[in-house]
Amino acid sequence: MFLEKYLNPTYLHLVYNNYEDFYLKSLDEENFYKVYMLLKQNNFYFIEDIILNYLELFEIDVEYVENAILDVKAVLKEDFVNKIGKNMEIIDKIIELAIKYGENKITNKE
Repeated sequence: MFLEKYLNPTYLHLVYNNYEDFYLKSLDEENFYKVYMLLKQNNFYFIEDIILNYLELFEIDVEYVENAILDVKAVLKEDFVNKIGKNMEIIDKIIELAIKYGENKITNKE
C-alpha cells in the first residue's frame, strides 16, 4: 500500500482502522499524489488529518480539487489555510465543490 509514503505509523494505523481494506486498495496512487502535492504547494500543514478524515478528497480529479480550493480561497481571503485548519468542515465544502466541478465537466461533454 502506497500510503506508507505519506503517513507516519500512527496515522497509517488509524487510516487502516477507519477505512475498509478494499477501499484503500482501490485508491489511485497517481491521483492521490497529485492532490497531496496540490495541498502541500498551498501550505496545508494538516494533510495527514485530511487523509485520516477526508480520504475521499484524494479520489477526485486534481483539477476539480484545485478549482474548489481556489473558490474557497477567494471567499476566505488571507490566511485561508489556517482558517481551514481551525474548521476542518470546510474540507467538506471543498469536496462538494470539486464533485460539482466534475459533474459539470461530464455534463458539458454530453
